[in-house]
Amino acid sequence: MDEPLQKYMQSHRTQPVDLFAKAVEPLGRHRLLLPVSGTVAVVGLALRNANLQKVGFVSMGSLLISGGATGLLKNYVHRYRPSSTNENHFYDWGMEVSDNTSFPSSHTTVAFALATSVSSVYGSKQWVVSPLAYGLATLVGISRINDNAHWATDVMAGAALGYLSAKGSLLLYNLAERKLSKGKSKLTAVPLLGHDTSSVYFSLTF
Repeated sequence: MDEPLQKYMQSHRTQPVDLFAKAVEPLGRHRLLLPVSGTVAVVGLALRNANLQKVGFVSMGSLLISGGATGLLKNYVHRYRPSSTNENHFYDWGMEVSDNTSFPSSHTTVAFALATSVSSVYGSKQWVVSPLAYGLATLVGISRINDNAHWATDVMAGAALGYLSAKGSLLLYNLAERKLSKGKSKLTAVPLLGHDTSSVYFSLTF
């Protein structure tokens, strides 16, 4: 479906669709949303809001996990973007240096990691949360196809990677929460956000 969909989307591009794609594109920026998720976690801790704290740490964890996995895949697969070729089977497999980094779509990965994190925490409490979160994430993926930045399979792989990373982060969070609730241990996590770097400081008191 890659090539037919790419040809269809590019032959039907309009200015309103391009403007809409430009509007939703920031929802897939890793450098923008990682500090946001860290801020949510800090606010949750300060307000002692368990759900806000959970969605902040789960989303931050999912972005860190998916960011690492996306980088490894991009720098190994080295798939050519549709803006570089009309055929979807060109790769620079295993090359150390290549500007071709189409697979997977990092924007879609970020969008679905956040959508899954929010849906996992708040979806059971408000029915509108999951459709809205996944709907916005899907629009981010479609915007990347519209902008001729990714093939459809890049977007699908990014969506799967984002979903799985969020579920993995949620599993780790729940596991840590159960372990801590059984004893007197206390885990404190503080995001450290810099201009070009981000990290998390963990302190375990027992």
